[in-house]
Amino acid sequence: MSEGEYAVHFSQSFGDVDARSCAVLPSLTEAESFARKQVASHPTLLSRVFDHQGFIGAPAAEFAGKGYRGHNDITPRFRRWVGSLLFFGGSILFVTDWVANFRFDWPSVLGSRLMIPGLILLVTEALVMLHNRRKLAGLQYGSTAAAKR
Repeated sequence: MSEGEYAVHFSQSFGDVDARSCAVLPSLTEAESFARKQVASHPTLLSRVFDHQGFIGAPAAEFAGKGYRGHNDITPRFRRWVGSLLFFGGSILFVTDWVANFRFDWPSVLGSRLMIPGLILLVTEALVMLHNRRKLAGLQYGSTAAAKR
């Protein structure tokens, strides 16, 4: 694929078998339109639109049919909610035991164990969001630079 082309990656689940296919289109609007039409005609389909870099980073667009059963990826919503619950819940337990001069000991032990995976999920989400913003800013810069030529 060359720069400016977009790939529409289709996933459709049939029982235990996961069927996948791909189509390459010359522009983002054509790729999104094609993906929407395919999802409308096949409700068990998931279509993701990727730029010329392929699976590096998040898809440019994603469309799921009403009958699509889902996939095993950790969603951004999951990372935010579970990461926040673990981190802030662990922080509350840790601070509670700290205020009590570590008299109970179990809240600080449990809290510190909850904070670490929560922090990992939140930092991962922050890095993914930062990468997507930089990628989007680069795409916008590239399109304005091409328009000036």
